[in-house]
Amino acid sequence: MPIEPSGGRSLLAAFAHPDDESFAIAGTLARCAAEGVRTALFVATDGDAGRVAAGAPADPATLARTRRVELLRAAAVLGVARVFLPGFRDGALEAERPDAVIGALVAAIRIVRPSVMITFGPEGAPNAHADHRAISRLATAAFFAAGNPTLHREAAAHAAPFTPRRLYYCTWEPGELGGRTEGMPVTRRIEVGGYRAVKRLAFDQHRTQQQHRAEFERAVVPHESYFLAAEQLGGA
Repeated sequence: MPIEPSGGRSLLAAFAHPDDESFAIAGTLARCAAEGVRTALFVATDGDAGRVAAGAPADPATLARTRRVELLRAAAVLGVARVFLPGFRDGALEAERPDAVIGALVAAIRIVRPSVMITFGPEGAPNAHADHRAISRLATAAFFAAGNPTLHREAAAHAAPFTPRRLYYCTWEPGELGGRTEGMPVTRRIEVGGYRAVKRLAFDQHRTQQQHRAEFERAVVPHESYFLAAEQLGGA
């Protein structure tokens, strides 16, 4: 497995919006799938409150449905086996009831049973988006909660408690992506140069987001970088 050569064969990535996966870790997801790793995505919102490209639906409900379809198409390009779309509020993720979001994440962890989780770092990616910062906190909490049978018992209806082994935050070298924030220190780089065409094809599926094309192209790099945020003894 590219990001965890000594670990298991499953990975769950948790993000805030459709297209986050293509910007941040599309190369890693494609490489993992090519090497036989089961991958899954948890995308907290439908992305119906953000800027969209010309010609995209203006009605939030229609835009939400459109962006869900775009995400599923991008996930198929990347070989993602399962996508969780709980539909929390776009642009207001930090205002959602934390236990609701963490519980949904815990349920996904217990279903997927990943050895590795990936999410944004606490700075919220190069653009420091509030939803990105929120999903970092919430996914980190879920990473630790999922293995505890006394926590989020409502999620037990989906699957038994499970302890992932390692949590990684997406990051980047200083100045690498042209953002206004610095990421966490790079502790692991995944070579994805051979998957840049797949990464671009995945982003092509997000037709409502093509106004971000120039920003996206800065993220099409030969490697994707990560910070090892946590490791649990006894994890899978």
